[in-house]
Amino acid sequence: MTFTPGDPMTRPLHHRAFIDPENNEVWPALTHNEPITLVNNRGWRLAGRVETLSSDRQCLWIQLDSGMGRQLIHHQDGFVLENTQKAN
Repeated sequence: MTFTPGDPMTRPLHHRAFIDPENNEVWPALTHNEPITLVNNRGWRLAGRVETLSSDRQCLWIQLDSGMGRQLIHHQDGFVLENTQKAN
């Protein structure tokens, strides 16, 4: 990987990251143990329940279904809510 002098070394924004245009919060208000399904542009689905949502709503922990453990998801990881009712 090469960098051009003067270019900031920042992580690129993913075009499918969820952003609420009205208040710039990256995830909607989600409650503990709420069922959730996230999907990325490659079709990879993560289904489970919300364990924790960070106070700034940039990160959430999802307890995956079928005993698959838990995963930390950042808003720039390219996942969106599959259930569009919650995203509105």
